Amino acid sequence: MTADPLTQTKILPLLRDEFSAMPGMADAAHEKAIALAVSGGPDSMALCRLLSQWAAAGKGPEIHALTIDHGLRPEAAAEARGVGEWVKGWPHVRHAVLTLKEIKAKGRIMEKARQGRYEILADYCRRQAIGRLFTAHHLDDQAETFLFRLAKGSGPDGLAAMRACSSYDDRLSIVRPLLGVTKDRLVATCRHYKIPFVADPTNDNPVFARNRLRQAQKILAREGLTPKRLAVTAGRMGRACEALDHYAKETFDSSLREQTDKKTAFDFAALVAAPAEISLRVLLMAMKDDGYGPRREGLEALAADLFSRENFKKRTLGGFMVSRDRKKGLIVVEKEQ
Repeated sequence: MTADPLTQTKILPLLRDEFSAMPGMADAAHEKAIALAVSGGPDSMALCRLLSQWAAAGKGPEIHALTIDHGLRPEAAAEARGVGEWVKGWPHVRHAVLTLKEIKAKGRIMEKARQGRYEILADYCRRQAIGRLFTAHHLDDQAETFLFRLAKGSGPDGLAAMRACSSYDDRLSIVRPLLGVTKDRLVATCRHYKIPFVADPTNDNPVFARNRLRQAQKILAREGLTPKRLAVTAGRMGRACEALDHYAKETFDSSLREQTDKKTAFDFAALVAAPAEISLRVLLMAMKDDGYGPRREGLEALAADLFSRENFKKRTLGGFMVSRDRKKGLIVVEKEQ
């Protein structure tokens, strides 16, 4: 059965609701400019066209369509320039090609490329004073991410769903208005509007784990693990994580005994009495540096020894030294010099 295209009349309420939900924005349609990551694939090309129509209908913001020449394939540069030709003349759209520096690491190429793309997109948005970066992540991406992280042994946070609007940093929000839309509908949208798009051959290369999982989804769907059901599960995980973080913050505040730029100390008895997941999250809050903390496996091993071994010896993890002050009954987390 042919998928139903996402026409302008169907996207407008979705975008209107997403914009109105953004913190501090009475009417985000009056923003001077927004940015959109456009790879040239059907997902981002469909969203670019729909955003263009939306902006034209309401005299909305200028749309900076940003295509990255990632350098992973010889033809990538020409494809990036080609996207600019495709969107030329679309209302409210201006196109720019950004260049990703060469990725020399041998492993995790796609993950490193993904991180690099976000960094270069965020840098462009900062230079242009843009506070909203749109991406075309869709329902199938949500399911794929869930499976990928499940295969990696992720905990509740890793299995939580991507959010429709999330903070990249204190100046940039990532907006994903298509998380409830399937890939098939976006392809159908391109065909409906006769929008050209490119098929990235690396998306079918079985060398990459994400692609193998994407291909496995057809088998899983026959057993009831459809993208929609996986996305619903990811959303429930997200809600559970919000609740855990809420109680972890309460425990952090109630057990905190000292906090400086370099050192955080907690009451040992209070953290031992808390549920294991809560005390683990409290430690993680104290060990985050630039928004990142240690890997869960390492933190779990450290916490198990910290709370159960009487003779626990101080150790380092993720750039932090963790120790126990038995005389004062404290757990001390200090940044390494």
